[in-house]
Amino acid sequence: MSRRTAVTWTLIALVGLVVAGGVSMGVRALTTEDVGLTSEPITAGEELAPPVDRAKQRARAREQGRRQAARRAAARRRAAARRDAQPVAPVTPPVADDDGGGEDDSGRGRGRGRGRGGDDDSGSDSSGSDDSGGDD
Repeated sequence: MSRRTAVTWTLIALVGLVVAGGVSMGVRALTTEDVGLTSEPITAGEELAPPVDRAKQRARAREQGRRQAARRAAARRRAAARRDAQPVAPVTPPVADDDGGGEDDSGRGRGRGRGRGGDDDSGSDSSGSDDSGGDD
């Protein structure tokens, strides 16, 4: 194939693409239907809406505020009734266990000596065997 023939076919192909694009755009323009108010301003339909009654809006807002206040008051009354209905447990002082028995003796856990470890530290009080010169 000569150079002239290749250039001719290339030009024919490009013209064919342009013609096909033009035809498809023309068909689209003929078959597309404009729907909506794209050319109208945003305020175009305001005259179609019923007039706004500001007095009714204010009355509705006041009524809604009253209902919310009544709900809050009822919730406060229910909370107060629950507080009043709960029995108050008497406070009793803890009983002192001075016999030293039944304890963990590990030195870990609660109270004094928590977290200390060691071989000779049992963590117990050993209140009855004081060898440091008590009044036996």
